[in-house]
Amino acid sequence: MPAKSFSLSKKANKQINNLPLRIQNKIGYAFKAIKQNPISGTKLHGELESYYKFRVGDYRVVYLFNPETQTVYIVKIEHRQGVYK
Repeated sequence: MPAKSFSLSKKANKQINNLPLRIQNKIGYAFKAIKQNPISGTKLHGELESYYKFRVGDYRVVYLFNPETQTVYIVKIEHRQGVYK
């Protein structure tokens, strides 16, 4: 079930612009995969249980998916070492 709506937070948009170009390209492919199948990411646990993560090399795309409205909202994109802090 593909997502009907797809958007980025201001923070995520700023973060993607600060990444190296090759990572930006990989993130673009990840966005397409997430849009095609929003539940393809791994569901997070604990305080972040309503979020999903999608792995892109050493970076993580953290997003929310609302199945009722079929919307994906990208929250942040960071290196794996600091993404969950």
